[in-house]
Amino acid sequence: MDWPRLEIPPRIRDAMAYDKFVGDAPRLFVLESQYWLDVACVRAAEAMAWPAHTASVPQEGRMARDACGGLIRALIEFRPDFILSVNLGGMDVDGLLGRLFEDLRIPFVTWFVDDPRTIVMGRSVYASPWAVALTWESAYLDYLRDVGFDAVHHLPLAVDPALFDHPPAEAWSESFTFVGNSMTAAVEPEWNWVRQYPDLAGSVEDALEAGRVTREAFAQGLEAVLPPALVAGLDADQRRHAELLLFVAGTQRLRRRMVAALDGEGLVVRGDENWAAWSSRASGPVNYTHELAACYRDSAVNLNTTSIQMAEAVNQRVFDCPAAGGFLLTDAQADLAKLFEVEREVAVYHDLDECVERYRWFSQRPASRKAIVERARKRILSEHTYAHRLRWMVDVLRERFAGA
Repeated sequence: MDWPRLEIPPRIRDAMAYDKFVGDAPRLFVLESQYWLDVACVRAAEAMAWPAHTASVPQEGRMARDACGGLIRALIEFRPDFILSVNLGGMDVDGLLGRLFEDLRIPFVTWFVDDPRTIVMGRSVYASPWAVALTWESAYLDYLRDVGFDAVHHLPLAVDPALFDHPPAEAWSESFTFVGNSMTAAVEPEWNWVRQYPDLAGSVEDALEAGRVTREAFAQGLEAVLPPALVAGLDADQRRHAELLLFVAGTQRLRRRMVAALDGEGLVVRGDENWAAWSSRASGPVNYTHELAACYRDSAVNLNTTSIQMAEAVNQRVFDCPAAGGFLLTDAQADLAKLFEVEREVAVYHDLDECVERYRWFSQRPASRKAIVERARKRILSEHTYAHRLRWMVDVLRERFAGA
């Protein structure tokens, strides 16, 4: 399809006609849209002495005309080797910026760390020969190809050692902790939206009550969870809100069941005020940047449960907690075995009964916990930092765009 494009004067095209990836230090331009990953990648680039530039952009919607002009000027002045966006942050719904980057012949990378189906919404406007799509969850690779991306890769999350890098503690102020959002603030507006359509709301409720909202089913799409005939009649907005609701409500139920099952073991829950309705030991929020590392380190055992939108992937806690010196007990996601030596570097459980058993076992064995944390820290800091992810990213981009 011949999408609308910005008219680019010859002088700007000439200014951007430089070879990419010819120097030893790649030049990274980040569309910064308030994701924690934006800052982590910039910090990693700077630690490697890569030139990095950021441009503040809206997380969703359209960029103002003046801001767009400023972005073009910044690109001309900085001359990046590639542009990085998280979850398409800063990209307008019509894909005009994507076509601008294509016309300027700048490689554009978008790294999805949330369900891309609710972000892309079936639109092919972001795909071009100069666009590369990365996803932390391999279940979405085929979807990204289906919406037109030629270059699609799986790239897991990692750790920012500027925030999470400390050996394990010798004493702990808490025995057992879970840090995570209750999802209440996310669930309520989605229910309010979906309840405009009683048939859809009823089907979502039925799926949740029947236990059909699993990680595996969610990855396959709405048709695997809701009646296919109903799904066939949904428009793009209805599909998006149904999927968002299944994600946040399904994750909320997972976390509530886990908290209820472990409450008798003394589990302390931190995240937001809404946990008080579900936990007898609910505590306050934890600031990711300034407080979370110490929270992980100060608990003898930290608990993890992966959200509904991840069929195989591991979340940020799997990297952050051990790097901060904390011991983690996590659900047995398939990607763990690709990233760690399971049981030597990460302790897992397969259901809540086993979670209780494993907590009791590890709570009495500080030496075993410490050995696992030390091995995990070594692995993470040597293979799973955001510097490692950026270097991998540049290897892929060099192969595709070097000299272009």
